[in-house]
Amino acid sequence: MATWHNKPIFREVLQIKHNLARKLKELRKKSGLTQAELADKLEISASAVGMYEQGRREPDNHTLSKICRILDASGDYILDLDEAAQMHEQKSEIYSVISNFIKNLENEENLMFNGEPIDESERKKITSALKVATAITLSDIDKTL
Repeated sequence: MATWHNKPIFREVLQIKHNLARKLKELRKKSGLTQAELADKLEISASAVGMYEQGRREPDNHTLSKICRILDASGDYILDLDEAAQMHEQKSEIYSVISNFIKNLENEENLMFNGEPIDESERKKITSALKVATAITLSDIDKTL
């Protein structure tokens, strides 16, 4: 039985939180700031910054906006929106290429394999295998997010 924490959306939210924490710490260090110095600039406590960097808490929109300005980073970068969009584009391209190939395979007449004609049953098996392989590939890409 699947539990709520095994749902893809929950894993995606956890990944976003983890990436936010990692990038915040990375950008703060790159800027040469301590947690306390960043906290002063954000007008929040140093412990809040520490919790952000540990992924135990997320900044509200106003604080996130200030973080972006202070650390000279885009919200898209900090929230991984640029990477997610790029990954979605790659998935769409993979799906499109394979879908077109499957359509061509389904509509092609006189297909041969090792010099022997492929009958309708074999054609369906091949297209089914390609569809399963596509689904697995796209699922594997989701796991990398």
